[in-house]
Amino acid sequence: MIKIKNNIATLCYFLPGACYLTVFVVWSSYPQSHSLNGVLGGLWMLGQIGILILLPNLYRQKIAGGSQWKVLGVAIAACGAISYSINYIFGHWLDMNTRMFLPLGALLSGAGMLITGIQVIIAKRWHGIKGKFPLFVGLYPFVVMFPLLIITGHPDLTAIMGWGIPWFLLGLGMATNRPSVGTLLLHRNK
Repeated sequence: MIKIKNNIATLCYFLPGACYLTVFVVWSSYPQSHSLNGVLGGLWMLGQIGILILLPNLYRQKIAGGSQWKVLGVAIAACGAISYSINYIFGHWLDMNTRMFLPLGALLSGAGMLITGIQVIIAKRWHGIKGKFPLFVGLYPFVVMFPLLIITGHPDLTAIMGWGIPWFLLGLGMATNRPSVGTLLLHRNK
């Protein structure tokens, strides 16, 4: 049986995946309009806020091992979420040309999570498939989003929203994470 921790931060672990997938369903189901784009953009921002809550907790859970450089991956991924947020705030609300922030956000988020995913695998703190969830999040833009961008010449919203699946899996992994004895000893010794 899966045991999920019960607190607000744990619910925020699911925000990125839930928001991305909800935007996809709504975007696919209703005709496009400026007001709908505003609502979907707000939901997108909520997902980015979820990422900005998830990342420090990922760092604190020490699933990437005890090295000090593990903050690098988390910080780069956070810069990606901020880049996406800048695109929405300045692009939608202030009507500025911010299209460069979309691929930049994907690149930074993907690279940061790729670094973190490699660190998690090396540290072996999460066993089985759960230990590969951060790597899946990091690989997704490079395996799915960027190839479609190169082929079609523009970002594919379906591919971007599909990124919600690995984010949701990462949130599930974090929400069901039980600290190991070694992790508990690390926290007790600090």
